[in-house]
Amino acid sequence: MRRQLLLLALLCALCGAERAAAQYYTWGSDPPQKWSAIRTPDVRMIYPDTVAGIARRTLFYIRSVRPDIGYGFRHGPMRIPFVMHPENFQSNGLVMYLPKRVEFLTSPAVDSYSMPWYKQLVAHEYRHAVQYNNLDRGVIRALSYVLGQQGSTIGLLCMPIWAMEGDAVMSETMHSSFGRGLQPSFSMAYRAMGSVGRDRRNIDRWFCGSYRDYIPDHYELGYQICSYAWERYGENIWDKVAWYGSRNPYVLATTRVALGKFYKTNVIKLFRETFDELERYWDSLPETGDSAVPLTALPEKNHTTYQWPLPLGDTAVVALKTDLDRVSRFVVIDRRTGGERTVCHTGLVSTRPSMADGRVWWTEYRRSTLFEQRVNSQLCYMDLADGVPRTAERRRNTLYPTASGEEFGWVEYNPDGRYTVVVRHGEGPERRFETPVRSEIHGLAWDDRTVAWYVLVTDDSGMWIGRIDSDGLHPITEGAYITLSNLRAGGGKLYYGSIASGRDEAHCYDLMARREYRITTSAYGSFAPAPADGGVLLTTYDRLGYRVAEQRVAADDSLLIPVTPSRLPVNLVNPPRKRWDVVNLDTVRYTRADSVGQSGEFRAKRYRKVPNLVNAHSWMPVALNPFAAVDEHVIDLNVGLTLISQNLLSSAEAYASYGWNRHEGSLVNLGVRYFGLGVRFDLDASYGGNQLFYSLAGRDGQGNPVYQSRPAPDKYYSVGLSATLPLYFQRGYHTRQLSLSAGWNYSNGMVADLGKIEWENGSISNIQRVGFREGLHKVSFGAGFSDQVRMAHRDIAPRWGYTFSANYTFNPENTHFSDLISFYGQAYLPGFAPHNSVLVAATYQTSIGGYKFPSGYAPLSYKSTRLVPRGFTSADIVSNNYTAFQANYQLPVWYPEGGIGSVIYIKRIRLNAGGDYAQFRDVGRGGMTWRRIWSVGGDIVFDFNAFRQPASATSTFKLSCYHPSNGGVYVAASVGLPF
Repeated sequence: MRRQLLLLALLCALCGAERAAAQYYTWGSDPPQKWSAIRTPDVRMIYPDTVAGIARRTLFYIRSVRPDIGYGFRHGPMRIPFVMHPENFQSNGLVMYLPKRVEFLTSPAVDSYSMPWYKQLVAHEYRHAVQYNNLDRGVIRALSYVLGQQGSTIGLLCMPIWAMEGDAVMSETMHSSFGRGLQPSFSMAYRAMGSVGRDRRNIDRWFCGSYRDYIPDHYELGYQICSYAWERYGENIWDKVAWYGSRNPYVLATTRVALGKFYKTNVIKLFRETFDELERYWDSLPETGDSAVPLTALPEKNHTTYQWPLPLGDTAVVALKTDLDRVSRFVVIDRRTGGERTVCHTGLVSTRPSMADGRVWWTEYRRSTLFEQRVNSQLCYMDLADGVPRTAERRRNTLYPTASGEEFGWVEYNPDGRYTVVVRHGEGPERRFETPVRSEIHGLAWDDRTVAWYVLVTDDSGMWIGRIDSDGLHPITEGAYITLSNLRAGGGKLYYGSIASGRDEAHCYDLMARREYRITTSAYGSFAPAPADGGVLLTTYDRLGYRVAEQRVAADDSLLIPVTPSRLPVNLVNPPRKRWDVVNLDTVRYTRADSVGQSGEFRAKRYRKVPNLVNAHSWMPVALNPFAAVDEHVIDLNVGLTLISQNLLSSAEAYASYGWNRHEGSLVNLGVRYFGLGVRFDLDASYGGNQLFYSLAGRDGQGNPVYQSRPAPDKYYSVGLSATLPLYFQRGYHTRQLSLSAGWNYSNGMVADLGKIEWENGSISNIQRVGFREGLHKVSFGAGFSDQVRMAHRDIAPRWGYTFSANYTFNPENTHFSDLISFYGQAYLPGFAPHNSVLVAATYQTSIGGYKFPSGYAPLSYKSTRLVPRGFTSADIVSNNYTAFQANYQLPVWYPEGGIGSVIYIKRIRLNAGGDYAQFRDVGRGGMTWRRIWSVGGDIVFDFNAFRQPASATSTFKLSCYHPSNGGVYVAASVGLPF
């Protein structure tokens, strides 16, 4: 049962592993706002009032695609609610059980292709609702009656995650003119690697990722295998896999059995056949090289990405650099030697940088102080003279900053879906240019020759370039389903990336001649062109990553290749695939008449948050605490029943359980968490079991222990309430957190009545007659602060970081019960080699008013269990001037990238050597004496993926062995899940 519950929690995180909390999975709550809902026979739209128009348009696309979204499956999409989150710039979508819902982050993706964002989301995420409905059949459906939605979740074992995402990318591709799977960049990494299918090592690395090399994600892999299988077998093979698995979930490896039963194949064979066919096709294409001259060399075993190069005078280039060893940072590259120096580290960059007069501007994703679903795009800048990154105040919804001498422009995005181009001349007032409704802006540039601003637009007609001014938006090019990117301008020309030729290439548009030209010819792709004196700076791709290069351009433009306007790009790098007979969402138009008709047919109603706080989605015929099961991996099972609830807005979670065992009888527990106001509130209550006693102990005249006599226990009950204010301060490379907490708990524990103690000759003379007082109050306050830098792909822990916390706990009702004060601190430091980590920690706690001599008062004190030496338990220490230290040194020792095929894949093995020391004052025969304990040993940690789950689902298995000072050997094992 323990394994099943943990596996269920793991599965719930796989389709969008951002954050898991409480019982299963949530992206976090939105800021307080008013919500509405639209109910149709098939779906329910739940959305903040600010995005009412977006919700209506999305519903129109859902209804347009519904007849076709189940193409290839025997059952269509399940009835499911759609929840829209409008204030998160990190665009994404999620379909999930527990509770069942589709979540849309409505801010359009910065890096996108030629179909509008909401159409992309519908074509992809609604396909998952089809998959879930086909898996929720047979035995799986029966389990849902026994276990609720978590029973349906077991069906996710019957179809691999990579297949689910690959099939959804196929849906996204087939419902568009030239969709995601056909984009040249989507297969570029595989094309550059070569011989993927002939790799005779454990193929699980292609599914699970690697710490040694760059591996394309499971979306790219899944699409290639799924599209090949459709072409090879002439049908959707996952329909029969889902049909078989949902009816036979008790069969081990249902995917393997179903593929063998119906198609005489398996995943390994499909994988190799897919890439054998792809490589034959790619080898048949005319061989081309890079016309641009590289300016940087790339290392062999550290996949490196240079992005958005900008000229710095005639001899240097500024670019953003990221690799497997280090996080993103701006570097200055010497064009003559290729040497470089780091200027500053950054946060997660959202849009391309711009530079003028020695100052670099860019934007970063920054989470708000209180709410996880408010992620901004923050304007930042840095002067090359000092290399210090800074934040521009009150610019939290900024995209594409563009510096142009005296003028500075940027794009603002409003959560209601509107884009505005903002231009400021020096210190003068801002000029604001509104863009058409239902259009997306994906680039901004200023041209000095035409003295105008230009934007990159996506709408129902595809992508196009326009000039924007106070009179509106004026098209420069016609809309086409050709992906354009990274718009820049200068000298009367617009520079951008385009896939018109079938590969990602650098293009330019001559504003005087009104002609488009291709600038580069590439082996795999050229990206992010920026004009420089006599040429163009850009990046080119090969198997080692993206390198900075320069394309020389003749003064008479004789080297430029004219481009003939077209509605579609050349489909060059994708082998022929039969299209599905489904609606093309590019042809679907949402008009005002559609809006009026839909509003009359499906009226919006207020979505009341309070009545919808409780949403019981799962239950189980055992009693347990699911909060503890997921948060602490502690599972205490009893016969009984558990109900689990989480509301659709992810702002409230709860459970209630009834259990029974023969030692304690009936046990009732309740837990509630609420996040909707920024402050986290926790309520817990329990009833049942035996009353707890906090009694005295002493010694008689002969030194023998004497204990206070206890009455027969009554039923135990307790109730607690706590509030935590987590303040999140994300500042680029550093993330700082301040947490303030307060809590209260009451239980009917029996506490020795210390007011009745009588002392005689240094000992308690009436210990058997002291008696008890019912009721124990505990009030606690805490504060903590942490600061950590971003981690690179290969990092085990942050290179630098620290945490400090302080807590105070007391009993306000009983002055004889001692208070507890505790302090804790830890620091991360770099080791002696890359990706080695040093962790040092220290703590101090003591009871104020406790541990009076003789020892009768000692048990009536609180205790912190933080930093107990490994091999000891909290029962071995007392909170009397307790001081402890810990030191750990962790390093990677091997990257085996092997295991049992399709069962377990070991990516990395780490070794940690550690030691602990603690001292405290304890009661001895002669009074209070110092006691010292310690332990030394180590841990071996395996980073692994089970059942070919993707890189985001990497788990850990830790085996610990320590020698404590009291002798013997302490051995322990634990599993860490990827949330």
